[in-house]
Amino acid sequence: MKENKDKTKETVSVNFYLDTRRKKDNGFFPVKIRVYDATIKKARLYSTDFDLTEKDFKRILFPELGQRFKNDEKEIKEDLESILKLYKKKIDSINSFTFEALEDSLSVKSGELIDSFYQYRELMNELKQQDRISTASSYELSMKALKNFIKDKKGKEPKKLLFQEITIKFLEDFENWMIKKSGKTSTTVGIYLRGLRVIFNRAIDSKAIDKEIYPFGAKKFEIPASTKVKKSFDNIQLATLFNAIPKTPEQQKAKDFWFFSFVCNGMNLKDILYLRWENIQDGQIIFYREKTKRTKKGNLKPIQVPLTEFANTFLETYGTNEKEKKGLIFPILNDDISAEKAHAKKMNFIRFVNQHLKKLAKDNGLTEDISSYYARHSFATTAIRKKASMEYVSEALGHADLKTTNNYFAGFEDKTKKEMMHEITDFMR
Repeated sequence: MKENKDKTKETVSVNFYLDTRRKKDNGFFPVKIRVYDATIKKARLYSTDFDLTEKDFKRILFPELGQRFKNDEKEIKEDLESILKLYKKKIDSINSFTFEALEDSLSVKSGELIDSFYQYRELMNELKQQDRISTASSYELSMKALKNFIKDKKGKEPKKLLFQEITIKFLEDFENWMIKKSGKTSTTVGIYLRGLRVIFNRAIDSKAIDKEIYPFGAKKFEIPASTKVKKSFDNIQLATLFNAIPKTPEQQKAKDFWFFSFVCNGMNLKDILYLRWENIQDGQIIFYREKTKRTKKGNLKPIQVPLTEFANTFLETYGTNEKEKKGLIFPILNDDISAEKAHAKKMNFIRFVNQHLKKLAKDNGLTEDISSYYARHSFATTAIRKKASMEYVSEALGHADLKTTNNYFAGFEDKTKKEMMHEITDFMR
């Protein structure tokens, strides 16, 4: 049986093929994979998304003895050879070869489904229909980065990126390009590649591609897992900012929203903008984080925030006069606009707060790195410094469990962690 199988494989050959029937405007031709079955004397061509001139095709894929390659030629050669290797591997795994069996194995029946850019667009459309505009924007940035990388490499923006082209080397080159040429951090690279990983998993789950071409994981490509250091203010810095005298009404508003976030358990600005008057009950704010409304439907826990004197004064100053139960407290968003416009208004307001807060901080000798997130981080670290239990902080932040809270604190800068430990162990001194 093995002899027949091996004999059958000898009749199938796989090679590179330059499709000179389709010359493009720039003088390039599509590079394809040619599979020939000698038993039926037929061949089929499969796209690779690479284009070359006739001269470069011969030079890169059929080099002369001792020929030296340029860096870009070497990369093209390695990428194409990895695709050829995949086809050969698939053919070897088929007991009785047919083109249909090969195409089933490679899932190349639908050109759209094996195009990662198509899968990106499909997911982004789904997210927008769910009004998850911010998440959709994140995937759009991921796809745009991949397009820019390929454009810089090939000299033109790609229309598609086939999954089989996304090899371990492709990902390594992308990471290096992002850091060395685009000046991005490992954190940003990680965010973009986690988006691509989601796209890969969706394609595998829908059986659009074979899981064997999955390039992520142990002994493959591991996505950078660096975490952005969380920074916070200590009591002296908080007092300095609270007592700072704003120079403009805009600085006053930015400062007030920042401290409202702080006294409301570090509530982020998005949750603040979506607060409704019905969230205020019996001297406290009871709300669900927008971030977890979709992801933890079966385990939603409300966050309860006692209203301080500052918070009550803030609500009177910046809240709407109508105070309708279902109405939004702050007149920054409204229910009549689309999700896209609401997202744009939210982002503009966050930029407004951060921009004027930085000016106020600088004028008072504080770091210009301050942002709305400092309020959340500062609340958490202040609570621990004041002897609050980790369970209390976990509940106040709206974390699902203590593990999340522990991971949250692991991201703080060393100075902050050292100060917290000093406070926690003061009974030993």
